[in-house]
Amino acid sequence: MPRAKNTKLSRKELQHLKEYGELDPLSSVNDDKDLDNLISNALSRSGYGKFTGKLRSGKSITGESRYQKGLSKQKKPSNTRVDAYTRLLKSFGGTSGRAGHIGAVVSDDELEDSEKVEVVKEVTDTSDNSESVEEGASADTKSDEEMQSSGSEDEYEVDAVDSNDLESDEDDSAAMTIVEKATDEFSEVCEANDYMERHYADDDSELAHKKLAAVTNKEYEHTTKEDTVLGMEVVYNVAGEKVKPANPRPLKQRLVRPFHKLNKGRTELTKFQQGMFNWFDQYRDVVFGGRTHENEDELTTAYAAHAMNHIAKAKDREHKNNAKLAKAHAAGTDIGELRDRGFTRPRVLIILPFRNSAYKLIRKLLMLASAEQEMNSSRFMKEYGPDEEEEERHNANTRKPDDFQQTFAGNIDDAFRIGLQLHHKSVKLYADFYRADIIVASPIGLRMTTGAESGDRKDFDFLSSIETVIVDQCDVLLMQNWDHLVHVFEHMNLTPKKDHGCDFSRVRSWCLDGMARYRRQTIMLSEYITPEIQAIFNSHCGSIEGKVRIKPTYAGAIADVVAQVTQVLKWVPVKRLQSVVDDRFTHFIEQILPGLEKTTMSDNHTVIFVSSYFDFVRIRNHCRGKGCSFAAISEYSTKTEAMQARRKLYDGSLQFILYSERAHFYHRYPIKGIRHMVFYSLPDRPRYYSEMVNLMLTSNEESVSPEQLSCVAFYTKYDQLKIERIAGTKLAPQLLSGERSQFTFA
Repeated sequence: MPRAKNTKLSRKELQHLKEYGELDPLSSVNDDKDLDNLISNALSRSGYGKFTGKLRSGKSITGESRYQKGLSKQKKPSNTRVDAYTRLLKSFGGTSGRAGHIGAVVSDDELEDSEKVEVVKEVTDTSDNSESVEEGASADTKSDEEMQSSGSEDEYEVDAVDSNDLESDEDDSAAMTIVEKATDEFSEVCEANDYMERHYADDDSELAHKKLAAVTNKEYEHTTKEDTVLGMEVVYNVAGEKVKPANPRPLKQRLVRPFHKLNKGRTELTKFQQGMFNWFDQYRDVVFGGRTHENEDELTTAYAAHAMNHIAKAKDREHKNNAKLAKAHAAGTDIGELRDRGFTRPRVLIILPFRNSAYKLIRKLLMLASAEQEMNSSRFMKEYGPDEEEEERHNANTRKPDDFQQTFAGNIDDAFRIGLQLHHKSVKLYADFYRADIIVASPIGLRMTTGAESGDRKDFDFLSSIETVIVDQCDVLLMQNWDHLVHVFEHMNLTPKKDHGCDFSRVRSWCLDGMARYRRQTIMLSEYITPEIQAIFNSHCGSIEGKVRIKPTYAGAIADVVAQVTQVLKWVPVKRLQSVVDDRFTHFIEQILPGLEKTTMSDNHTVIFVSSYFDFVRIRNHCRGKGCSFAAISEYSTKTEAMQARRKLYDGSLQFILYSERAHFYHRYPIKGIRHMVFYSLPDRPRYYSEMVNLMLTSNEESVSPEQLSCVAFYTKYDQLKIERIAGTKLAPQLLSGERSQFTFA
């Protein structure tokens, strides 16, 4: 009995269209020829002709006559379904003029519903598919004759189709064989060009060993270039490889539409996002020192999309391998090893300073996931959303600078950790770490989980298979305990002490060999780069794809000073790097402190700004031992203590105030009556320099003349990064040359 005419696409075709039917709108290479070349290469290797790349929308089709001639030689009953190969080609064309656009095939929801189909049957029909697909209605319901007469559909044409192969069978089994081979070849071509597949492949090639040897020996090839959007880029290449071109398909297709919605409706990446995402997608280690509150939203959206894209690709690879294994098991064959995972499930770790940052990020991750069900969302809103004191605190901070209000808006608890478990239609918040795909936590939150070095409750096995770690707001983390972050990096990608239900037959070989740290991608984002960030970059960032350090060009915070005061930058000679702290302290107590002790009542309006808390404690203890008349304001000082100290300075009853950078970060006290500003060490945040100097203008009476005001800052040759931010990128080399011991700015 002849089969009824079937106007639906097969399951394999639908899956193929979903994965590869549309070029990514976010692609930096958005040209029809990209898809043409990939399809043509795949088909030519299979021996079934090639795509001409020409559409029927008013354009000449050189291969149409030969294609129709080949089809006419195939004896096809009138009640058979339209040639599957023809329908696949037309599906690539769709109804638009852009290659790869699909016209009303099926929705994503209909495609995902196919997961309810039996596993064995699913595997038999879709050997290479990453997700199950339900048969849907096809927009291609017209016959070939109707399509030729109407000319309303765009379609790709085929050159040199071997008609002998088509004549051999009257059934469409030969055509389906062509489709399967072509789609498999095309799928392999696309995946082979994916940077993630290359980076995490379980390969034992000579190039991989060469890269590993270069990274372990720190043999990098440095190149420096200036990007007009991001800033100065220092690229560290490995084993002779250069910077890769932008990935033509950076996002999984199912993430494109949620990303557009999340990215404020923009159908393309901004120039800033494109520059950052290209570095992320190459799986290089990235240190970016140009994070601001202005580009915060674009930056967090970019790395949130990168994290979700990484999880989606990894899960699809596991699903494909599961299907292959199930099919081989049903057929009683052995397909060898398929290694696609690590020891434990968590793949992405995101470290943030406060709950308010985690709240914003997780909401973006949930939007990208587009899940129908979000488990424990009410608990998440309660524990991470704005607290009851938010409005009161916001009213109290209206007089503070904008960056202060944005940093401390919302829940500012710094001890938190939360796991996200991702499924096709649901997301579970507060998942157990060993069942989570993404972990979002603060350094102290992770340290509370991993335990102390000498304690019995030490558990850091969940960090053993982290593939991407993102550390955002490093400048804020520096105002917390940086040692906690270093502790996390030291215990990442270690061999776990327990198996935790691991299937070792699926664990990648380089993970079993203890080389996972060289496949891990580390992304560190900060407002500025410090020696602490640079130390992690040098010691714990070892991706075999290389790394890149990006920092902007600085105009200098001195340019933001509006007070009419003479500013003096003095050079402090030091013997070596290990003695910088001692040499600076010796210089202070021998040359600066004696002059402060001899000041009269009228000159007792001095503030000593100290950037390091350890230096702050050392100076405070020394001054207390000598009986100096001073007050110390740190982040641990109460409001009453800080208010009394500020009042006494204004009255002139104190010789000086010791003021830490952390106190200024957490409180931004408006200190009045400052006439002499001393920077024991330059601040890490450049805006703090101009803020403190400008306080001399707004906090003094009109009777105080500019001649009564002074500002002096001390620096060493190892303060290169600070000097660049304070004096500017152009002047920094001159100040660090050591030719002069003093530079004056008026």
